Amino acid sequence: MFISDETLRVVHLVAKYQSITTAAEHLNKVPSAISYTVKKLEESFGVELFLRKGRYIEITPAGEYFIEQSKTILNDLDALRRNTALIHGGVEQELTIAVNNIVPRSAIVEFICDFELAFPSTRLTIDTEVYNGCWDALYGKRANLVIGAPHVVPSSEGIISESIGHLEWDFVVGPRHPLAIQVQPLQNAELRQYPAICIRDTAVNFVPQQAWLLEGQKPMFVPDFATAIELIQRNVGIGYVPHHLALPLLNAGSMVKKPMQEHKHATQIFLAARSDGMGKVSRWCMDYLLAPSFRARLHGQI
Repeated sequence: MFISDETLRVVHLVAKYQSITTAAEHLNKVPSAISYTVKKLEESFGVELFLRKGRYIEITPAGEYFIEQSKTILNDLDALRRNTALIHGGVEQELTIAVNNIVPRSAIVEFICDFELAFPSTRLTIDTEVYNGCWDALYGKRANLVIGAPHVVPSSEGIISESIGHLEWDFVVGPRHPLAIQVQPLQNAELRQYPAICIRDTAVNFVPQQAWLLEGQKPMFVPDFATAIELIQRNVGIGYVPHHLALPLLNAGSMVKKPMQEHKHATQIFLAARSDGMGKVSRWCMDYLLAPSFRARLHGQI
């Protein structure tokens, strides 16, 4: 049995105003046409949706059930019509973005909020990747766009990329760690004595990297910087932390920044996307993320 969305809207208006005449006025139709539509629907279901009482009508329990359940159908039809038009106009139905774990999360949260306002019909997925895992996700087509992919673009073929800037690192230890009292720049020989807190590169098809690990030094792999920072604060290990994450902890005295004989260079990070199939959503994301004030936030210049 086929029921048009027009029929559903007619029945909903009749139920809302409990009057065929009022519903007809809102639809700019004659009452007899509205009455006929309702009657044909009732006949097709074999139930009464309304009880007629002169000029007014009263909805039956079956009618209440019908109205409640058909709201979802109407909403789905509206969404189907709207999304079909958007896709026809070049608006992607879904978008997956891979974000390097070193990118400030406050900037990503703000981006997501503005994205949802601009494209409420597009399903957005944000995945976290580590180091070359960002490039792996993009070239492996697990992501349409990456934020904060490190160092250099592996290949420009089929890829649009733009440097976001350089993200600075701080070498830190816990306030009660043996190295905390050292004044001179730390040398590799004394650093090897302590575990390096590391986050494993998520790359599968690219060569994995480490933020910092000396030859012969014991690595301790953790899932994220929140865990790494807590372990460093508790003197379990040592390591590098992005400056934007370290700064408030250094100011609070819960970590100590130490000079290094061989300090880790700042990491150049990129915004990159696959050029094939770029629609309005992807282009909007590129423009939004590359705006000068927001670009600075992505590499920790808050």
